[in-house]
Amino acid sequence: MKNRELKKSEIIRKGLEVMFLNGYFGTGVKQITDAAGIPKGSFYNYFDSKEDFAIEALKYYVAESCSQAHMILSDTSLKPLARLRKAFSLKIDEYSHKWKYSLGDFVGNLSQEMGDINEKISKELDKQFGYMKEPLATCLREAQNQGELDAAHDTEQLAEFIINSWNGTLIRMKASRNSEPLENFVDVLFNVVLK
Repeated sequence: MKNRELKKSEIIRKGLEVMFLNGYFGTGVKQITDAAGIPKGSFYNYFDSKEDFAIEALKYYVAESCSQAHMILSDTSLKPLARLRKAFSLKIDEYSHKWKYSLGDFVGNLSQEMGDINEKISKELDKQFGYMKEPLATCLREAQNQGELDAAHDTEQLAEFIINSWNGTLIRMKASRNSEPLENFVDVLFNVVLK
């Protein structure tokens, strides 16, 4: 990776932390550049605008946060629904222990803040939700093929429902600041929806 690309990645990573914590409107370009340790004017050597930065940060966040889940969902040493349970267990552990039930999900947070007021960000959010959905739908199809899941289910629709429900659960978790919404989500998912 070239020096410019490395520097851009570092700015995205450091700036994402600030935007995740403070939100889109609560984050200025100066806060991003301060976090990255670069002069404010240098920001525009890498990004056209804060909007452009937010889109790049969104792509980075989804790629990073979903990489572990994608690996788990494609691990054929486990049965498909066991993979799905493991993926959610690890995310719940992360939200419980690492984040102490705060922050939620950058995709969900940005959707709430910008989804209905910024067309470029909205389109990228929709694209990234699709990216998150595909490995889940594939895993659900495998569950059908192995007889773990009713073949009548539309796996694309079910995957979308799970992603949407999970994001709602994370909003509720932030408000309650405890694991109950996460535990309820897993209970209903595996004992009702995927039964």
